[in-house]
Amino acid sequence: EKEKKEQEAKDKKFKDGMAKADELEKEEKFREAWMKVPEITDYPEKADEIRKRKSELSDKFSSTGLFATEQPNV
Repeated sequence: EKEKKEQEAKDKKFKDGMAKADELEKEEKFREAWMKVPEITDYPEKADEIRKRKSELSDKFSSTGLFATEQPNV
């Protein structure tokens, strides 16, 4: 019973982190969103999902960031 509650709390924390990242992404705050994605070390069972999400976000902020090599079409 105790383990079940701990797992539920952990799952909720994971979902909250991903939801916060989604909100920040909608506001085009990609770096902040990337920071809110939970760490793989905290959720090794969700490593693929976390890697994919961080990769998507880093692609967005690296293409629009300060050191972007391509200039957006104006």
